[in-house]
Order: sequence, then structure tokens, then C-alpha cells
Amino acid sequence: MTKETRIHRVYLLYVLVAALGVFVFAHREAIKSPYVINDDVRQQIYWMNQWQDNELYQDDILTQYARNYVPWGVQAIYWAASHVIDPVQFTKVLAGLLFVVTAVFFFGLGLEFRDDLTAILIVCVFFLFGHFLWRISGGLARGFAYPLLVGYLFFLARNNLLGASVMMLLQSLFIPYIFLLCMVTHVIFIFHNKGRTFLNWMKGNRLSGAFQGPENAVTNEPEVTPTRPLIMLLTTIPAGVGLFMMALRYVIFKSPVFGELVTRAEMAGKIEYTTAGRFEIMPAPSFFSGLIRLWEINLPFREWGPVAGCISAVILVVAVVYACTKYKESLPLKSFRVFAYLLAASVLVYILSQVFLMKLFVPWRYMEFSLNIFFCVATAICIRIAIEGLGLRRIAFPLLTTLLVLLGALRLNNVGIYDYSDHAPLYRFLETTPKNTLISGHPDIMDNVLTFSHRRAFITYELSHTWVKPYWAVIKARTFDLFRAYYSEDPEEVREFCRRNGISYLVVSEEDFKRERLMEGEIYFEPFGSHIRDYVGSRSRFAVLDMQVFPPVYHKDGIRVLKFRSLLPSGEKIGNSAHPSL
Repeated sequence: MTKETRIHRVYLLYVLVAALGVFVFAHREAIKSPYVINDDVRQQIYWMNQWQDNELYQDDILTQYARNYVPWGVQAIYWAASHVIDPVQFTKVLAGLLFVVTAVFFFGLGLEFRDDLTAILIVCVFFLFGHFLWRISGGLARGFAYPLLVGYLFFLARNNLLGASVMMLLQSLFIPYIFLLCMVTHVIFIFHNKGRTFLNWMKGNRLSGAFQGPENAVTNEPEVTPTRPLIMLLTTIPAGVGLFMMALRYVIFKSPVFGELVTRAEMAGKIEYTTAGRFEIMPAPSFFSGLIRLWEINLPFREWGPVAGCISAVILVVAVVYACTKYKESLPLKSFRVFAYLLAASVLVYILSQVFLMKLFVPWRYMEFSLNIFFCVATAICIRIAIEGLGLRRIAFPLLTTLLVLLGALRLNNVGIYDYSDHAPLYRFLETTPKNTLISGHPDIMDNVLTFSHRRAFITYELSHTWVKPYWAVIKARTFDLFRAYYSEDPEEVREFCRRNGISYLVVSEEDFKRERLMEGEIYFEPFGSHIRDYVGSRSRFAVLDMQVFPPVYHKDGIRVLKFRSLLPSGEKIGNSAHPSL
């Protein structure tokens, strides 16, 4: 073992320990409490408890929808883990693994700058940029975006097309839009670096059994043919398999149940697709505003207030300016070349996704991940140059790097996780109900009932997706139906709502009926919030709050549970009763 190899191993061990330590510190509350999770776990992972108890979530349209959009690879990992651990709690384990793997790939990518300290600093900045853990938290499909994209760049930077192709295969199984981004990147890379070789090979050019092509732009090694083009074609086989898997999942085996995505014309003029709605899609942000927003969300310590955010921004700007004035040729900035291919692909796919809005998912996702990786690496390079210019190299490792690691741990404290333990007694109470029970209530609280009580919900906030037809039509009708009964002054209207939809329990939050919330607070996203205000008006009497009419079977911390008898016809599917077409 050479001295250089031993040093690399020491640095790699440092990265592994630092990444694991930062994650455990940042997510220690999630590790300790089963009720501290990522918010989107309540829409993508909750249903996987079916693998531990197949009686849960039967005949439930929300669960069918959630299962339909979780990629096969994510489902496979959770299915395997469900044999030994609760899937919702496994999200924390998987997030930790993905975080550490991303740090290792960043370290490997940083070694392309031929400097161990630069590689370590890139990992340190990775800790300081909260957006990375924010996306990884929860172990969802998007959590695979950074490790698989950085892994792809790691192999591409080394001209390892087979390794890059394997990363693309994994992307097709776990995070489809990153696969599309890397596929375009791959085409650009091969065309730019291997195009001449392929053209000569196709023309049958043979020079003494081998063709000396141009030097490779990444490795500076000459291309050798005629066998190399065939080898390069073989390296794309995993990517080809990934493309085939994408076709299987999203074309051949596409579920006909939920319908097509909404079009730009169908979203135009509808408030639910704006910032006031469930998810802002229209109007699509401009290219430059997207760049500014992506940089802003990465400012270290901005969550600690405007002062901390501004100070951190000033420090970063000073470091960048200083680095630009002190830059020397000691760092091979040609290693940034791999980002040129990625950023070119990002812009191209971003434009295509704007043209085919929603067909290729939301446009800014194609800029978000690639730009944040670039920002991370570029910031670390600037810090590295500043350290050299200030003569701090001797104390840079491990003193300064460890300080940055500690700051990163503080920066990432509780990033991407939320504490839903306030109503833990409610979840435990509802878990005692029959497993086929259908429960209704304000969608905000029903996300937690669905996840922690393991009971079906009539409607939830997280699964109120507006971009799939006719699923959204069902959700929209259910939501209007729910709030009309919830805020009704007529007890019979409440009973009829529960009978018609097969609802056995209605969860009522007294906070929802306070006058200040109904008049000025945020009731629910549009178009429901304004509809509720118009419907309630100056009303002060609500049927569900009348204990003489509806005595609660549970009453604690401002939450009531009302019990109703399900009167659905025998054999009718509860989850689909109001909408048999689904």
C-alpha cells in the first residue's frame, strides 16, 4: 500500500465518520421519536405498512394512488426492509445511508481536483448547504436524486462510462427525472468526447489495426480503436436497460385508473395551480429567478434569521471575490468540465419541460439538483483558494475542516423533519378501531391519522395532488363535500355525509372553528379556503361542536372524535363509493 493510498483512506474514514456524525446529530429527534418524520413520508411511505399487515388500507383510492406513483426501486427497498422494521421508521435509516453515500461520492468527485483538502472541503460545504439533507430526508424517491447524480458525475469525471451507465440504471428505478437529465448529459458527453472516434469507426477507417484518435478531454489519454467504439457501446447497456425499465413503468404498465396529467391550458386561470393552491405550478418561474431562488435556499444559517442569513451571504461573497483575485494554477479547474455537460443538459431539459409542462415533471427540478451540486463544489473551491491565500493550509485539516463539520451539524439540525407527537393519544385511540375503518376530518390532521393510526382517511392534505385527472376531480369533490358537512349547522347534513361516504369516525379540531381563524387565518389552500369563508359567513353555531347531538367518544387537547354507523350497501367498496368509476 502506497503512502498516497493510506492518506486517501484516512481522509475517506474522516468523511464517513463526519457524515454519519452530522446526520445522527441533525436527526437525533427523529431517531428518538416515532412521531418525528419527514412530512412527505405521510403520502409516499405510510401505505407500505400493508406489507406487515395486509388488512390495512383495503379498497382505498388514496393508497392506490400513492402506491402508483412511488418508483419500483423505492418500493423494492422498503419491501425488503419491511420484513424487519416498520417502513415509516426505516425512512430515517435509509435517509442516513443516502446522506453518507452522497458525502462519499462528493469526496471522490473532489479528488478530481488533485487535492485532498479540496475534496474534504467539498464535503464540508455539502454539510453547510441545507438543501441536500432537505431533499434526502425521509428516504423518498427524491432522496436518491443527489447520491445517484453525484455518483454519476463521479464516474463520468473518471471517464468510466460503465459506472456512469450503472448509475443511470439505478436512476431509472429510483428517480426517473434524474435519469432523463443524465441521459441527455451522457449523449452530450459521448458526442463531444467520442464523436470523432465513432465517425471514423463507422467509416471503416483502419490505420495499422488501430486508430489514434484525439486525446480525451477528461483523461488526456488517446482514444484507441477499432475495438474501443464497440466497448463504449457495451458500456451503455445498463443505461439501455434503464430506458427499457422507464418504458415499462411509465408507458407499458402505466395505470389507466387515475387518468392523464393536466395540460397547461387546463391549468390556466385556476387558482389551485398558483402559489395560493396546493402546489405552485403556474406561472412557471423564469430561468433567472429560478437561479436566484436556488442560491438563496442554500445560504448557511438563513433559518436562524435574516441577520445570520445576511452575514453568511456576505462571508460567501467575500470568499468568492478573494478567491478570484488569488487564484493560481495549482488547482486544475478543467475538472469543472464535467459540470459543463450536466449544466448544458439541465438547460436543455428545463426548456423541454417548460414546453411539455408536467409531462416531464416540474421544470425547475432539472435545474435544482445540478445547480446545487455545482454551487457546492464551486463554493468549496473558493474556500480552498482563500485558505491557500491566507496561509492557513497548516491548520486547514483537521482544525478548520472539523470546525466546518460542527457548523454543518448545527446548520442541519432538524432539517427536513417535523414533530407530529402533539396528538399521539389520538393516533393511539384511532388505532384501536377496526382495520377497515374509514375516518374523516380536516385534511391537515388526517395525514397523521393515516400514517400513525394506520387507518384509511377520506381525504388528506398530502395526497390532494392537483395535477392528475380524474384523480383530482375526485379529491376536489370530496374536499368540498367534507367542508360543507364539517362547517354545517345542520346535524342531519353531517350524518348524511358520513352515511353517503361510509365514514365511521369524524375527527373534529376545535381550533378550526375559532372566529379569528375563519375570518383571517389560513383555513385551507385555494379554492377551498375562500369557499369555506363564504359558506360560513357570520355563523357561530356548528353542528359537530354540539355535544348534546354528537357526544364525542374521544375528547382531549381540543380534539374530538365523533362516531357514526356506516350504512353502505353490502359489498360496496367504501373508498370508491361516491365515485364508482375509480
